[in-house]
Amino acid sequence: MMDRKSLRILLIGIGGYGINYLKELTEKDLGPVVIEGVCEVLPEVYNQFPVLKERGIPVFKTPEEFYEKHRADLAVISTPIHLHYSQIKTCLMNGSNVLCEKPVCTAAKGAKELMKLEQEKERFVAVGYQLNYSRDVLQLKQDILAGVFGKPVQMKALHAMKRGSAYYKRNSWAGRIFVNDCGVHDSPFNNACAHQFQVMTFLLGSKMDESARLSTVTGELYRANPQIENYDTASVRGETSDGIPIYYYTTHNLERKILGPVSEYQFELGTIYYGKDFGGGQVNEYVAVMNNGTSNSYGQISKGERMQKLYDAIESTRDKNHPVCTIQCAVPHLEAVEQLSRLPIVPVSEGMIEWLGSEDDRYCCIKNAEEVLKKCYLNQLMPGESGAGWSK
Repeated sequence: MMDRKSLRILLIGIGGYGINYLKELTEKDLGPVVIEGVCEVLPEVYNQFPVLKERGIPVFKTPEEFYEKHRADLAVISTPIHLHYSQIKTCLMNGSNVLCEKPVCTAAKGAKELMKLEQEKERFVAVGYQLNYSRDVLQLKQDILAGVFGKPVQMKALHAMKRGSAYYKRNSWAGRIFVNDCGVHDSPFNNACAHQFQVMTFLLGSKMDESARLSTVTGELYRANPQIENYDTASVRGETSDGIPIYYYTTHNLERKILGPVSEYQFELGTIYYGKDFGGGQVNEYVAVMNNGTSNSYGQISKGERMQKLYDAIESTRDKNHPVCTIQCAVPHLEAVEQLSRLPIVPVSEGMIEWLGSEDDRYCCIKNAEEVLKKCYLNQLMPGESGAGWSK
């Protein structure tokens, strides 16, 4: 086991989501760890993050610059999608384990190359799909693997978030298909609302640290917001290599702030719900309702820390094992993104669009988005099959 006093962490990117890792490491007790350095290109970084100067944490422009004179046991990557592959490779080549925010990279081919490299270097790459680290999800998966619910029959989920112009202007790649000839394919399916699709493949994996492979992926893609490049609404229909159908629905074009997440996983012996109204208000935990009338809530299980993925990556670095969310766990979702990128993006009719919000943050809303997505979710339909009327 690694000396508990020697764990050094490199944070790559703290200007966006990465600030959560900086706060966790500087405001909570994670044991004997030290931030060995930070890689960040933001100007005035010491003024924006005073804790760096207070603690004497050095800042570097690139991982390559850091590794010239420093070493890290664990590198945490929270940079734009198109930088992940090269930065993970650099960290592995310099002997660091890696925790990278999703997606692990922009192409399944690159992900498989990184899997080979982590084996060669005897290091791990963990991917930040936080549901995979949540203790209630892990217990649910253990029960699925133990046969508590019998064989899977069908899985479906719906999760949508309202996102406006401020969201798309926050960086240079939001809503883009390509950045510098690199396919980022940013969309609600690949980014903000990716988790509920990915966790379905994770729960169907044949081992705790594997996701189920997908044999087919199709769907309908729509773009309501004419100011972005990629689709902002998606209905996805997939099938695992074992023949289990998966349905997923998402959009950034809601009138309300958020819809879902709602999930329904049907098995031979019962059905697992998340977000289902059982008559007493919204249920925000997984609840298994068996065919014999009994039920079991996973809400009594502590989910763990808010940034449990960081805690697990630190523990795995110390104990020389691998966190549960491997690169393989991320590959089926990445392959689904690639499959969807080959489908046409249908513009939503102007008559179905309403603009809300202020000049600083305008929202492009599909007038009947919530109604259509609920209908599709309940009946396993695509919008075109439901009479949505979105197409021009």
